[in-house]
Amino acid sequence: MAFVPDLDTLESSSLNEETLYGANCLSPQKKPRLDLEVTSPGVGIQVTVTRGHLSRTFRQAAVLVVAVTKLLKQPSHKDFADSDLGSFLDDIFEPVSFQCIKSSYTGTPIFRYTRSQSFDILDIDHKCFVLESPTQLVALHLQGPSAGQKVKLNIALYRPPSSQGSPGSGRVPVALGIKGYQLYMSCVMSGTKPVLQLEEADVRRDIESVELTRFVFYRLDSPAEGTTRFESAAFPGWFVCTSLQPRQPVGITNTPDQVNIATYELSGR
Repeated sequence: MAFVPDLDTLESSSLNEETLYGANCLSPQKKPRLDLEVTSPGVGIQVTVTRGHLSRTFRQAAVLVVAVTKLLKQPSHKDFADSDLGSFLDDIFEPVSFQCIKSSYTGTPIFRYTRSQSFDILDIDHKCFVLESPTQLVALHLQGPSAGQKVKLNIALYRPPSSQGSPGSGRVPVALGIKGYQLYMSCVMSGTKPVLQLEEADVRRDIESVELTRFVFYRLDSPAEGTTRFESAAFPGWFVCTSLQPRQPVGITNTPDQVNIATYELSGR
């Protein structure tokens, strides 16, 4: 004779069809379609159990039958509550676990634009900067009427990130522009090393992205000598330089003042 096991029996891992039908009752070889409709007048609930997807296991079906049987045995004077539904749904559906993933984001340092100033610039060999082509800056000695060919730098000043100290610390972020033009020096990677180039841009505003740091240089003043250097913010250790030979392009180097000149004098403040 078949019997309905209680929930304690269902908790064990040995539940199978033999347990459900008993030792003296042969379980059917072919499971019939289960269409069971039960109505409880006292509770006012109609439950219909129909064979569903093939993925529903035998154990889940047995638990559902036991849950419905227990529900029908509830005293008729007791109202059905949400807790009654949840008590047997917890036995039918398996719990789902969630994994909480925490991440953090570090923002890009922001260089705050403050103002711009114009300067005459000479390297310590007294070579001037000359714009020889639309995007080619060279350094050469100028005398007499040709001195009018030299260009002035339009230097945009920024406040450094708080982590790098105040402007009085000797590292002032600047952008090096050519006065009278919308051209600014930028340091970019070419092949295996950085190069200096002129780009048409207007960076007299806040620098808020890593991409725009190619325009930023740290102005390193030496008050005792009255000189300064310009170090790339995008490539630390690389400095704006001129060649020992005249009429050569202004470039960038990581060996300042060895086979080149990376120290300058500014005037016209």
